[in-house]
Amino acid sequence: MKKLASCVTLISALNIGAAQAAETQACVSAEQANAIFTYILPVIFDAAGSKCSPYLDENAALLQQNSQSYQKYSIASEQAWPTAKHGIKIMFDEKMPESMDVDAMRPFLDGLVSAMVNDGIKPKSCTTISEAYTLLEPLPPANVGGLIGLFMKLGTDREKKPPIIICENTEK
Repeated sequence: MKKLASCVTLISALNIGAAQAAETQACVSAEQANAIFTYILPVIFDAAGSKCSPYLDENAALLQQNSQSYQKYSIASEQAWPTAKHGIKIMFDEKMPESMDVDAMRPFLDGLVSAMVNDGIKPKSCTTISEAYTLLEPLPPANVGGLIGLFMKLGTDREKKPPIIICENTEK
């Protein structure tokens, strides 16, 4: 459970700049939040793998980006994007120019999340992150995204705004 919590903590680091925006940030449905997490998983795993590669055995699952297991996250990411981008639009609606297409922000979001994950990982955490990835690897990507959303809802400190605010009801 500690390993799973470490992975969730790592993934929560992807707050996508929400710390500044949280005051006025709109909520997204659980489905949209799960899609956002599912969409961003390959970016997180790539960044974690890059940062941790000097500290892990070359056969660690986290470093096997050409494996079938790893590729399923890329496929799920593409499938999750339409729902994820709707959630992202809701989150940043007031902060985005009307003419800006969320699709145009995608490379920026990927780069931002990658940099945040890279900056947030300490070398001593790499083994734990690798173990967490190995535990999560057999799960369908949508389930991993859903678990992250669930843990975020369960672990929300009422005094701190979470990176993504999930609506209490699902009518979004």
